[in-house]
Amino acid sequence: MNENDPNKINDTQDPGQPGVTGQGNDRPLIVRGIDRRHMEIGVIQDEAALLIREKLVTAREDKADLREGKIASHEQRIRAAESIQTGSDEHMTILQEANERLVITTMETQKMADQLHAAKARMENAKLAAEQANLAKSEFLSSMSHELRTPLNAILGFAQLLGAGSPPPTSVQIARLDQITTAGWYLLDLINEILDLAVIESGKLSLLHEPVSLLDVMRECQAMIEPLTQRHDIKLTVYPFENTWFAIADRTRIKQVLINLLSNAIKYSREHGSVEVTCTPSTQERLRISIKDSGAGLSPEKLTQLFQPFNRLGQENGIEEGTGIGLVVTKQLVELMGGTIGVDSTVGMGSEFWIELIREDTP
Repeated sequence: MNENDPNKINDTQDPGQPGVTGQGNDRPLIVRGIDRRHMEIGVIQDEAALLIREKLVTAREDKADLREGKIASHEQRIRAAESIQTGSDEHMTILQEANERLVITTMETQKMADQLHAAKARMENAKLAAEQANLAKSEFLSSMSHELRTPLNAILGFAQLLGAGSPPPTSVQIARLDQITTAGWYLLDLINEILDLAVIESGKLSLLHEPVSLLDVMRECQAMIEPLTQRHDIKLTVYPFENTWFAIADRTRIKQVLINLLSNAIKYSREHGSVEVTCTPSTQERLRISIKDSGAGLSPEKLTQLFQPFNRLGQENGIEEGTGIGLVVTKQLVELMGGTIGVDSTVGMGSEFWIELIREDTP
């Protein structure tokens, strides 16, 4: 055989190589190699098919899981929608109940408004009737005061004539005439107070607003009140007033106010007590006159009743006489002059009444 023959088998070739045998017969070896390769390919194909089946199974499982997830998500959405619907129904029920309550409340409010309107109308009618009655009372008091003053002036005049007549009256007659004149003057004071109150309440009182020297007014009041201080054994101290202190007031009415406050302070002070009068600028626009006594003082309850007409604060059975309208007239006069009045009092320590008037810098 030729060495270059391609069909010649090299004896030195590795017998483990495919298609080569050590016995010189190569045909069965090639078949066996091909079969082995076929088997390997089959195994690979089987593995590929198995892998494909596994992937298909996995895909089907994933698809099933996705489908189940979609179903679960859909069910969850349904439950959420049902929950929202339930909450909405509950909310709607609450709104309906609230609306019903609101309707009931509105009806009750309207009913109360109607009742309030009716009560207000009744109060207006009652107020109008009270004002008319008060006006009628004021006119009656004014008329009666004028009617009483005429005969009273005659009584006082003839009592004075009897005291100065000839022959002179005896001591007993003088004592009786003194009682007549004392009672007559007291009655005249009461009538004047009632007349002042009636005139003020009727709105017919006219005041003259002009600069008034408080120093001059206080001197006149002090001279008029001195006999009362001696009779009650009260020490009256008037601290110096500046001669530049002028107030806008009615001279006659401011004297009436101060005399009333001074006489009350003297009458209700303790025996051998004291009354102090001071004047100070309370603000740049106002002057304050204070009258402080050493009396028994007033409780907070009595202070609330102080300026009520005909209220003597339980002193009806006391030794001091009065109508209980002096302070009422005083308060109204002060307010008509554009001022204010007040009181500070402590039980057992006395009381301090004060008035504030509008200051006038250029009289």
